[in-house]
Amino acid sequence: MRTNGLTRSERYQLNKLIAADLVYQVRHGLYAHKKYMQQDDITLVAEIIPNGVFCLFTAWLQYGFTTSVSHRYHVALPRNTKVHIPDYPPVTLYYWSEKIFNLGITAIKKNGKVLKFYDPERAVCDAVKFRNKAGEDVMQEVIKAYLGQKKKNIDKLMQYAKILRVEKILVPYLKVML
Repeated sequence: MRTNGLTRSERYQLNKLIAADLVYQVRHGLYAHKKYMQQDDITLVAEIIPNGVFCLFTAWLQYGFTTSVSHRYHVALPRNTKVHIPDYPPVTLYYWSEKIFNLGITAIKKNGKVLKFYDPERAVCDAVKFRNKAGEDVMQEVIKAYLGQKKKNIDKLMQYAKILRVEKILVPYLKVML
């Protein structure tokens, strides 16, 4: 529940619920009722960072591209965006230019909420771009899993690879795996 614009009586009721340990503060202005809290961590992250886009390990796991599970949620934001994140759930933020940030955003409905992820082609390009951080084996696993899908768009993948400047690195892997 968001607390922006509460009346005095509503704020009083909220404080009573907090005192009774039925409601807890997620962050400033955002509270959750313990009994009725049925969203998982990923939807909570999406609510805390509404203009963020899930990327890297979070996106790869969403598409089934990797067996590596990160203990953190990976979220991209436009540069110069100010965000305060709580200690839980754990989140790693990436700040990208508007052009790079807006490339390949798609909406996925999960647990009744619409979440923003990078599409599969963008996720593959990110695996190549961040191969030193994620690991060469993870990158290869992501590429192989993507190529094993029925719905793949190699033209779109190559277009993204050119924009993200990973084309020269990606092409040799595609030649070997195709």
